Amino acid sequence: MTKVQNNLRICKFFTTFAVKIEQTMPTAIVLSLTKYSDTGSIAHLYTAEQGRMQYAVYGNKYKGMLRPLSIVEFTTTKRKNAPQQMGNISSTSLLYTPQLLATDVRRQCVAMFIAEILSSTLRHPMSDQPLFDWLCEVIKHLDTDTDISNLHLHFLIEYASHLGIGIDDMEHSDWYQAPTSRQERQQRLRALCLYYSEHIEDFRTPKSLDVLMEVFD
Repeated sequence: MTKVQNNLRICKFFTTFAVKIEQTMPTAIVLSLTKYSDTGSIAHLYTAEQGRMQYAVYGNKYKGMLRPLSIVEFTTTKRKNAPQQMGNISSTSLLYTPQLLATDVRRQCVAMFIAEILSSTLRHPMSDQPLFDWLCEVIKHLDTDTDISNLHLHFLIEYASHLGIGIDDMEHSDWYQAPTSRQERQQRLRALCLYYSEHIEDFRTPKSLDVLMEVFD
């Protein structure tokens, strides 16, 4: 093999190695953003078509758009010769994020709680358009509902049905009634979280639970 041929072979190798595939992904709900280095994070997302997905995010360019419960469109890149490798988010377009979260601590607490519940329970790459559409509506209620003091309770009850662990309205008929006091709301919330832990393997109680218990009168 001549020196020129060898150089061409080396160039071809590095060109192939560097080739990346760009792909526009379906609309997604951001579940969480987990930092793993000074410059890198993992975005955990949920889509109607592919269920739960995760992609690497480098730098700070897109992190502002990838807040929990934001609805986004995004593009990913992946090395052509490494199909099993996690892709990188190369561009992001923000479609919707609850505007009142920036100024309302109570709404922030509810949003954090819902995001943690979703992160704990949406584990598989399975398509579910009805669930995705319903979650988008729940997210918008964080902006449109004047009173959100029971939004997290309604969410847990309805979400259980989507997960296939629907709550028997005869056995727990009181759960379908609006709490009339702070103590009753707290008891209901603890009971619902216990119900989830009993029906979902490895269910993680949200870290935001204790804070959420205190923000509503």
